[in-house]
Amino acid sequence: MDLLNRITDRLIVNGAIRAEERELYEYGLQQGLLIIVNILTTIVIGFLFKMVWQSILFMVVYIPLRSFAGGYHAKTQSRCYFLSILLTASVILAIKLIPGTNFNVIGLALTAGIIIYALAPVEDANKPIDKTEAAVYKKWTRVILAVELCTMLLMMALGVSGVSLCISASMFALGIMLVIGKVKQSILNKI
Repeated sequence: MDLLNRITDRLIVNGAIRAEERELYEYGLQQGLLIIVNILTTIVIGFLFKMVWQSILFMVVYIPLRSFAGGYHAKTQSRCYFLSILLTASVILAIKLIPGTNFNVIGLALTAGIIIYALAPVEDANKPIDKTEAAVYKKWTRVILAVELCTMLLMMALGVSGVSLCISASMFALGIMLVIGKVKQSILNKI
């Protein structure tokens, strides 16, 4: 991107970074821009569905778990962006359509919790991890999962069914990404 090149050029000229660090900083700026675009897109989806707080809560629940649990990763950034939009819209729509009964909330959370606990972390060919990383990611996935499950149960106890449903649906979405990643991994291993 031309803008990112110009920003990097400016950082080099001003002495903020060394010329040999150019690629690293361009990559970092590109990733930062992608994160901002994804956050804004998720909020726009929330506006379209008239569910802004749910879209923000989805990100708050999903992103930390996804960061450590892994799962399916698209091969290209454009495919990743498209799939992220599809996933976000699907979760927001599910939250809108699924009644926030205790049965539904616990059912989604229990299913998601079992999948996440059993499978995470799920490595992807596009994002490999070594054994040390796998052990650390497993630990952090389980800690985050426990915190999110406790938060969901607290919200249920307080009678805030919309929040508890949003948390459980977000965890369920991650469970689906883990299953897809595991299936993809199994298929690639057989080839």
